[in-house]
Amino acid sequence: MIKCVTEVRNLKNFNIKKNSIIVLLITILLLFLVLKDNFLEVIEDVKNTNYLLFFMVILIFIFSYIFDSLSFYVVVKQYKKDYKVSKAFRLNILTHFFNGITPLASGGQPMQLYVLHKDKVKLSDASSCVIQFYVLYQIALMIIGTICLIYGIFFHFIETRVFALHMFIIGFIINVFILLFLIFVSFNRKFNKSVVRFIIKVLSKLHFVKNKNETIEKWDKNCESFYESAQEMKKNKKTFIMGVVFQLLQILFKFSIPLFVVYAIGAKSSLNIFSTLAISSFITICSCYIPIPGATGGVEYGFVSFFGKFIHENNIRTVLILWRFVTYFLPVIVGGIIFNIQSKEDN
Repeated sequence: MIKCVTEVRNLKNFNIKKNSIIVLLITILLLFLVLKDNFLEVIEDVKNTNYLLFFMVILIFIFSYIFDSLSFYVVVKQYKKDYKVSKAFRLNILTHFFNGITPLASGGQPMQLYVLHKDKVKLSDASSCVIQFYVLYQIALMIIGTICLIYGIFFHFIETRVFALHMFIIGFIINVFILLFLIFVSFNRKFNKSVVRFIIKVLSKLHFVKNKNETIEKWDKNCESFYESAQEMKKNKKTFIMGVVFQLLQILFKFSIPLFVVYAIGAKSSLNIFSTLAISSFITICSCYIPIPGATGGVEYGFVSFFGKFIHENNIRTVLILWRFVTYFLPVIVGGIIFNIQSKEDN
């Protein structure tokens, strides 16, 4: 999971530009597919948007971002007592940018390592911070995801298009296994190293892993980092609880955004806050492992599939575009600007 700091230190602007261009081209293609049959209706919806309510949508996202940053701040504060909350906010912006332009959101964690190291946090401590932050998010996501799954089954609105439902189930199972793996590692490092080595050896025989010894060495280090981070969380229960609470709040704020977009454009909808939170969790979980920057394509498909049952077909595309702008494109744009400014300052 954790990549070396040198990956970011050696990152070329060409790669960032290339990934940004890929995201732009995919977005243009999706916009064409979304708008080709409903362009005039979408324009009319946008023109009739209540801009005060839409500003409220942006504020809700900002609150989500603040809680996300605070979660990271309380983790780093364990290792660097003079760490400023403003640095956590800046780092979170950069994390959103690199997550947004890299497949499987793989660029955010190396950037976190790099920036923390620049901020005078020891590399080993920076690795622990990144792991703990990831664990806190996974715990919060699975708490909300499990509650929403039960809610969806109980109220029978989870029955939707088969493919979207299968994507959610696969994503949910993967997230559960990741969380269980992290819990197992936190209790017994020797046992888990043995399990990981066995899996790598099997994958090597099946020719899925090329450099067996190198991969084993890498995962031994990862298991050690996971174990040490887990021990830190056990010792600092207050930090752990605060981190999970902040993550729960950031997820709840972010997941509620589609409902307020519906209010802003005056769309015909049968949504309420509970169904909105549940469906948003389904979309997030089912799109976690789509290997395209921003999970582009999968997110849009999931949104239309799940929310299409609650939002009128004349409005669903407008809600999708505005929601995607606030939760994905806006953070990527702002993060890109901040990154360019910081790069010039560093040079």
